[in-house]
Amino acid sequence: MAKYQKYAEYQDSGVEWLEQVPKNWEIIKIKHLSSVKRGASPRPIDDPKYFDDNGEYAWVRIADVSASDTYLLNTTQTMSDLGSSLSVKLEPNELFLSIAGTVGKPCINKIKACIHDGFVYFPDLKIPNKFLFYVFAGEQAYKGLGKMGTQLNLNTDTVGDIKVALPKSIEDIQNIINFLDHETAQIDSLIAKQEKLIELLKEKRQAVISHAVTKGLNPDVNMKDSGVEWLGQVPEHWNVLPIKYLTKYVGTGGTPKNQSSFAEVPEINWFTPGDFSGDLK
Repeated sequence: MAKYQKYAEYQDSGVEWLEQVPKNWEIIKIKHLSSVKRGASPRPIDDPKYFDDNGEYAWVRIADVSASDTYLLNTTQTMSDLGSSLSVKLEPNELFLSIAGTVGKPCINKIKACIHDGFVYFPDLKIPNKFLFYVFAGEQAYKGLGKMGTQLNLNTDTVGDIKVALPKSIEDIQNIINFLDHETAQIDSLIAKQEKLIELLKEKRQAVISHAVTKGLNPDVNMKDSGVEWLGQVPEHWNVLPIKYLTKYVGTGGTPKNQSSFAEVPEINWFTPGDFSGDLK
């Protein structure tokens, strides 16, 4: 990874999320870089007349943006001419921002698309939109606007009032974009490799456990057919029998009828299926 080079002088930006910025950079509100406008959608949105499998403009849902990284490449629906006329059309390579669902997530469309009122966009942006994309992607620009998630409240005014630090030359802005493109691509590659390694380690963990409880620890022991599909061959001296013969009974849990029951014995933990979703320790 590349190392950051310090600028000669810095200044206090006076903005919580920006803190110290290079002295020759400008502090400016987003609304002074572009108007901030909201998407729109036909109503009722589930009316089939607003959609057409052969439509020119894709229909963008929050889920489509949540599933995208930087660029929106496809969606599950396209709009009819009527539907797109009642929405907001974006030509390729426009920046838009989610203000509902996955709040605060930016995206750049690579296809003709229509956005609803869960998004805002920047129709006359004076700087390369990739720079503002990275401002939003850093997730720090929302400090002071509420907690990330459902408590974060974004609209055209709050987004427009966000202050950003901006180099004074387009060349410097483009250099930062190029740097971030390169660095994030390397990080994404490392993440993908680590995720693959994690999956392989999980498979190995499962295989080690499965082998130990079905084959034992002695690789030279004589084996026999267990007669059970999932067990296959087992050590010749092992017994094969149903779990019910190893315990007094197999029961299920229960759920208290009302919330007050949880306070009766506070020192006893209450477990739900979600508590068992992680790896066992």
